[in-house]
Amino acid sequence: MEVLKGVLSKVFGTTDKNLAVTDCEGKDSVKEIAKDIIALSSVSKHLKAVPIIIDADDDTPAKRAESLSNSIRTTTRFTNVDIFEISRDIFELRSREFRVKAFVKVVGDFSLPYERHTIDDYVLRLLTLEGLVDERKIEGYNTAKDCINEFIESKGTTVKELILNAQPENVQKAFENIVKYLETVGI
Repeated sequence: MEVLKGVLSKVFGTTDKNLAVTDCEGKDSVKEIAKDIIALSSVSKHLKAVPIIIDADDDTPAKRAESLSNSIRTTTRFTNVDIFEISRDIFELRSREFRVKAFVKVVGDFSLPYERHTIDDYVLRLLTLEGLVDERKIEGYNTAKDCINEFIESKGTTVKELILNAQPENVQKAFENIVKYLETVGI
């Protein structure tokens, strides 16, 4: 949540977009949040799109999107939900019952040496672009989040502050695919 708010503020100059951000707090909560997202997409008269950003964790983007789609089918009344791949990590969920478009962006930098991939991968990429973390030392951590947490604790800062204080071109580069996704879905 903090990452998205920082990127919106740095790249788009505002967090005051018609955007609600929630953190589903891990892989197991996706089923619960899926119900809420789809309920919202089926009843809203004012929404144009429901953009979903979800960590890849230890799955491929396609498997992660399929998992979300399966959760919707098994936990809601929407049993006819199709998934269409727009790009390697962007998918559209479609159902005749949805009133809005539902897009899924699966995040994670698979070039990093970790088993789990999350939005924190992009924060770590920003830290390396800013010269704050040596790229050769990131292999010593189990996850990008571990490296980031150690850094922010040692510097007494937050992820949002890191993003806001970074060079604009580095934020754009580190979060390039998230920025393009947000622009694509009309944020």
